[in-house]
Amino acid sequence: MKFRRLLPLTALAAAAVVFSAGAVAPASAARTPIGYAGSPFAGAARHTTVPGGRTPAVAGPLVDATSRNWAGYAITSLATPSATFTHVHASWTQRPITCPASDAWAIFWVGFDGWTNGTVEQGGSSARCVNSTPVYQLWWEMFPTNAIQPVLTINAGDSVAADVTYNPATAQFTITVQDATQHTSFTTTQTCAANLVCSRSSADWIVEAVGRFGTSDFFPLANYGRALMGNTVATDDAGHGGSMTASSTWQRTKIQEQDATTTYATTGNASTNGQNFAVTWAHQ
Repeated sequence: MKFRRLLPLTALAAAAVVFSAGAVAPASAARTPIGYAGSPFAGAARHTTVPGGRTPAVAGPLVDATSRNWAGYAITSLATPSATFTHVHASWTQRPITCPASDAWAIFWVGFDGWTNGTVEQGGSSARCVNSTPVYQLWWEMFPTNAIQPVLTINAGDSVAADVTYNPATAQFTITVQDATQHTSFTTTQTCAANLVCSRSSADWIVEAVGRFGTSDFFPLANYGRALMGNTVATDDAGHGGSMTASSTWQRTKIQEQDATTTYATTGNASTNGQNFAVTWAHQ
């Protein structure tokens, strides 16, 4: 696992964040790495393997795995040659959190990559404790080029939807996150950094514990109770599309967040139609 290296924002592709009309103002920290007094900068990251944990060993429609910082589902292609993903979507209600520690944090997102490689292209919502006070925001990130980019402040209980789309004609990623309750959203268009390969080898629906910058440690996991993620759909460049169970060429990986001694969050079974699942908080 390589933890976050914060690079200058000039390393990002030049692209504006476009806001829709709405009642919620942009977060004051928009387009800067999240940070606050007493805590280092941090951000979402690719999943961290667990020594001795379960990892997918054989091809199959559903496999179980563990990660130190991810809970949820990732799909990969079983096709030869392997297909890559071009769109991923989900919606959820932003869960209210309690703060088992003054700097506890949890993020909820959709995106590409990070399960089998070292990049992630993602957008979603964040619930973090700032001196034990919950703060909720919408954000995007192109890991590892930049840290979490908070854009809009939202409220617990708001309906959130996120899309990440790749356009092969322009080699651009479009990340859109919206708050349907407040009737506001943002869209940003990004390209993969020149020194990286954003292969889109997985489509991901994840609840994550955030890593501390410059260490192998994590912020305490904010208690979000039971988070439901719905309308989970994806599309690949071979023409397959739909829920995570839509294509026989996709392998679903069900991810439990745990290390050798502690379970931090558990992932439930997907619904019959493959569009809904729950992640339940277990430990900070």
